[in-house]
Amino acid sequence: MTARCGGAARGEPALHLEAQRDKPVCLVVHTEEASWRWHARFGHLGFQGLQKLSKGEMVRGLPRIEQVDQVCDGCLVGKQRRFPFPAASKFRARRQLELVHADLCGPITPETPGGKKMFLLAVDDMSRYMWLVLLATKDEAATAIIRLQARAEVKVGHKLGTLHTDHGGEFTAGAFVDYCASQGI
Repeated sequence: MTARCGGAARGEPALHLEAQRDKPVCLVVHTEEASWRWHARFGHLGFQGLQKLSKGEMVRGLPRIEQVDQVCDGCLVGKQRRFPFPAASKFRARRQLELVHADLCGPITPETPGGKKMFLLAVDDMSRYMWLVLLATKDEAATAIIRLQARAEVKVGHKLGTLHTDHGGEFTAGAFVDYCASQGI
């Protein structure tokens, strides 16, 4: 490969660049069997689809595809999926406030007329009762949970057992963690 650079048009000496290309790897498929090569060339199209293309003579140069029951490693990996979420959880609380799930959501738009841009959602695992508290900033979350806990404990008649969160910064701040520890949460 030879390329001309620079000022040959302006009377300056031309610079020559001599470059050797290494083996090109882009869009190259190496395999012994033609059917596997065409499978890869067509973006891992299934062999049944390749067979239809071959029989219908829709692609110039495509040989007869005979095998239709094979799957390559790439296709196997691509077709893997994760297990679905279980229909029912393995643990369910047996009394109110034994387990409460909480998360902070936002910012929401538009904000409320009072300037609230976020909300704290808490759900009792046993009853599925929900509390929603509007917040202006994230740092109000710890105070909101403390107030919510006090009201819920008075209403239900016993203490909050476990608070399940996503470990966001508003739930892992030192003062809030200390508070939870002091309350046995």
